[in-house]
Amino acid sequence: MSKAITIEQAEKQTIKEIVDNNWFFLKIMLKHSPFYIIATCIYAFIHAVIVFTEHTIGIKLIFDAIQNKEPFSKVLIFIIIITVLLLFMLLSGRLYYHIIQVRGREKLLKTFRSSLYEKATKTDLACYDNPDYYNDFVLSINEVRTRVNNMIDYLYVLCTFLTQVFLISGFFFIYDKIGLIFVALSLFTSIFVNLYINRLKLKMELELNPKERKRKYINRVFYLADYAKELRLNNVSHKLNEEFSHANQDIRETVRGYSKKLLPLSIINYFVCRTFIIDGLYMLYIAFMTLVRGVFSYGTALALVNSAWNLNNTITNMTKLASDFQENSLYISRIRKFLDYENRIVDTDKPIPLVKIPTKIELKNISFAYSLAAEPIIKNLSLTIEANEKVAFVGYNGAGKTTLMKLLMRLYDPTEGEILVNGRNIKEYSLEEYRQAFGTVFQDYQLFATTIANNVVMEQQEDIDSTKIINALEHSGFSSRLAELEQGIHTPLTREFDNNGTNLSGGEAQKVAIARVFAKECPFIILDEPSSALDPISEYHMNQYMFKAAEHKTVIFISHRLSTTRMADKIFLLENGQITEEGTHQQLMARKGTYAEMFNLQAEKYRQVSGLA
Repeated sequence: MSKAITIEQAEKQTIKEIVDNNWFFLKIMLKHSPFYIIATCIYAFIHAVIVFTEHTIGIKLIFDAIQNKEPFSKVLIFIIIITVLLLFMLLSGRLYYHIIQVRGREKLLKTFRSSLYEKATKTDLACYDNPDYYNDFVLSINEVRTRVNNMIDYLYVLCTFLTQVFLISGFFFIYDKIGLIFVALSLFTSIFVNLYINRLKLKMELELNPKERKRKYINRVFYLADYAKELRLNNVSHKLNEEFSHANQDIRETVRGYSKKLLPLSIINYFVCRTFIIDGLYMLYIAFMTLVRGVFSYGTALALVNSAWNLNNTITNMTKLASDFQENSLYISRIRKFLDYENRIVDTDKPIPLVKIPTKIELKNISFAYSLAAEPIIKNLSLTIEANEKVAFVGYNGAGKTTLMKLLMRLYDPTEGEILVNGRNIKEYSLEEYRQAFGTVFQDYQLFATTIANNVVMEQQEDIDSTKIINALEHSGFSSRLAELEQGIHTPLTREFDNNGTNLSGGEAQKVAIARVFAKECPFIILDEPSSALDPISEYHMNQYMFKAAEHKTVIFISHRLSTTRMADKIFLLENGQITEEGTHQQLMARKGTYAEMFNLQAEKYRQVSGLA
């Protein structure tokens, strides 16, 4: 769940920040879809001109013609012109809303999301450990559609308002300059009150956001399949209903508290700023100037009153638009922060090519902590892994095994020390090329809502090598399940997008993930708990295939099942981020240290389970 925009953040924004953030977003939109943006402004201008012509010029012309007993042909010509203009607006509106807008919005959404997705794939993994940055990322992804749509809507409204203000002000300047004083008095008082009203509404909305999220979360729990079993097997629904009631009560109290302030302000805004000044004082002025002084014709008088109302509404609505821009700016600032982040793990100016043949890996005095304030996970660690060696890392949870693997793949850089491959610091190699040298399966692997083939290959290819994929699945132990699937490797996984998709069991899904390392041509393989969901027999066969297929590759694996480590050329025992034991299985068992103790405990457990104790 993304982190909510706070009231404090809203109040801290300066006018410059609001303008800069919205202009930043608009510039990107102009760059990638200029025709759509310009068409929006033109359509808004045309709409405002036609409405002004119909509601202001039309009223004046018709009533003046009646008062002066002019021929009906003059009115008829105007009606024909207005009809043509309205027909033109109708046709241009269909063109704009059904073609230009649909295509333009989708193009902009694609552009923004592509930028965000590309940034996400290249952003330092350390950013995901930062809650604030991760919240910005989630909010950026979730809010981009809303911000794009809002920006277009705001731009349309702004162009409409500015055109209306220009035309109506010009009409007043020609026919009644004094009337501008009444309108200005109404507007200034209305703007002042409306700004305060909009500020209160924004604060109310921001205060309601976390309470609404809580209510929506409880709502999701009751209809998502993920929670169905727990709801039926545990008496948690009573607690959820209680929390739902509390959330509703909190929302009601918040709305009630703000309503007490908004109601009198709304009354002041409507009756004092508009009704008293425009409908009262200005109407009396118009009546006097028309009926007593005879300065205005009936048509001019009606057009001026109507224009006063329209101008007042227009500028009043512009104050609401200012509040909308402020809110939009808060979200855009998060998106900008995410897009503007500069990675710390980057290529050197002149990266050297990576030798494709497996080479020696050296870790020299490596230390690493996830933050400056945190305790080091890896502490002054040094080790060497020879080419084509099969190495296992073991240790209790939290010893630093997975973190060490991430350092090897340069998902993080060490806080101290260096990692060498082929005698060169890994920072000297192309970041993308270096990472592609690793085939990996993590314990928290993910399968994607696409075909089995795509889940195995994991990269864009014009021609899929079906034989290679099938062989990889066979080595991972998935062949028997594959034979049951009518579409074979082209079977879609999950029913996210395809009702005919297949949901795999945990062990089956893990076999598909393991097949990735068999299918990928790479010198290094890292397996972090690759067989946690496999039964012992499947694990044994998978390991046999793995060591046979990776005969000319360096294999590094982490496993809590120490029976697997017996096959390794070398075993490293990690405790508190340091190597405390090193050697073959036989050497470590003979040492009778922590590794031997862990192995014997597991062996005893298996004997008890099998009834052999």
